[in-house]
Amino acid sequence: MKKLTVFLLYFIFAAGNVSAQTEMNVTSVDAETYSQYLEKDWKNLIKTGKKARKSGIDFYYLDYRLGIAFYELKKYAAAVKYFEKIYKTNKDDQTLKEYLYFSYLFSGRFGDARLLADSFDRKLKAKLDIESEYSFIHALYFSTKQDINEEYKYTSANSEQVEQINVTGQSWYNLSLEHLAGSRTTVFHGYSHLTINNNIRTADANLPAEYSEQLNQNEYYFSLKYHLGKGLNVSGGIHLLNTSYFAQDPVPVSYGRRMVYPVLYKYSENSFVGSLNISKSFSVFNTTVETSVSNLNGNMQIQPSLSLRIYPFGNNNFFSETKGIYLTEEVGGVYNYYPAIKQSFGIKLFKNSFISPSVTIGELHNFTEYNAFIVNNDLDKTKLRIENYLNLGFAEGRFNLFVNYQYNVKENDFDINGNENSAEYINQTITGGIKWYFRKY
Repeated sequence: MKKLTVFLLYFIFAAGNVSAQTEMNVTSVDAETYSQYLEKDWKNLIKTGKKARKSGIDFYYLDYRLGIAFYELKKYAAAVKYFEKIYKTNKDDQTLKEYLYFSYLFSGRFGDARLLADSFDRKLKAKLDIESEYSFIHALYFSTKQDINEEYKYTSANSEQVEQINVTGQSWYNLSLEHLAGSRTTVFHGYSHLTINNNIRTADANLPAEYSEQLNQNEYYFSLKYHLGKGLNVSGGIHLLNTSYFAQDPVPVSYGRRMVYPVLYKYSENSFVGSLNISKSFSVFNTTVETSVSNLNGNMQIQPSLSLRIYPFGNNNFFSETKGIYLTEEVGGVYNYYPAIKQSFGIKLFKNSFISPSVTIGELHNFTEYNAFIVNNDLDKTKLRIENYLNLGFAEGRFNLFVNYQYNVKENDFDINGNENSAEYINQTITGGIKWYFRKY
């Protein structure tokens, strides 16, 4: 009986000692991390916090200090994790709201930042220079593109009958607007115009052996994006194209004193592209699933793609993105497949300015980009694309100048005496423009 009593007393004492030790650990962790917070010793604060959490110690101010430590080290994706956790239990802390808002912004989660800002009171919005009401026009975009082609017109011998289309001049411009409808919905739409001058050689007995053609393409694009929350967005787009073709006989006809160039043909055709895009941001990753359906150049295309973007440092200073594309096109009941892969990087140069080089390998033909905003429906295939995008931001990022350079290896198909041939040539494009944001998120 005496031994049992001693054992029970020892057990009770040991249990009490463990309980006191746990409370002591919580207290010591609180004191140590608070001291590190005051000294701005962010790296050691994170080490202390991680050790405490592994030991099962977790409390409100520990998460708060860890979030601030990651934020001060510019690891915004990691900071979001802690700020989101404590925001669930305390939505009245104005400082916490600021930290979470900027952590969203600086980790590229603009939809989450916008949704959170909608809950701010007027005083906090005024402090952060966030508009209390959504303006009708949120942003304006204007861009123009010029193409430079290497000479690739086939030089034929006297006995050769050549059928070939060569682009001799090409230009494009776009004007777009963006609207914010409430805290979750974004509307984007714009008008584009494309002009192409072609040199055509043909074996058609009803047409001259060689003549010039002018192509004019009017385009309207509309997209709607909805932010579901927690880094999840869904968007859809539709791109309508009206392409007109016009050609005159190069040999004039005399009507009295006037010389008239007869019209060979003048007609137009319509085509469309529809797209669906779902993207999800989590931790240092962003993944996007996208697909488009189109009827470009009289054929049907389906183009699914999957991309993964990684921010290895937990901020927007650098990212790497890999995108896989698999286009299927039906031509006269026969299905053709065009896989491609795109690797791109983003590098922050200084505040609100960045550069993004990329390379795309594959056979790009009747394909779309950026949720079907860009439609590539020219007749020649692109086999390799190397490009570099530069954005320079001014006025806290509200006014942006950008330029995009592309180096394309393209392939032109043509016939010689009825036999199929092809020729590679270099196409270079320069696109420049402005992005003007009237309001912040």
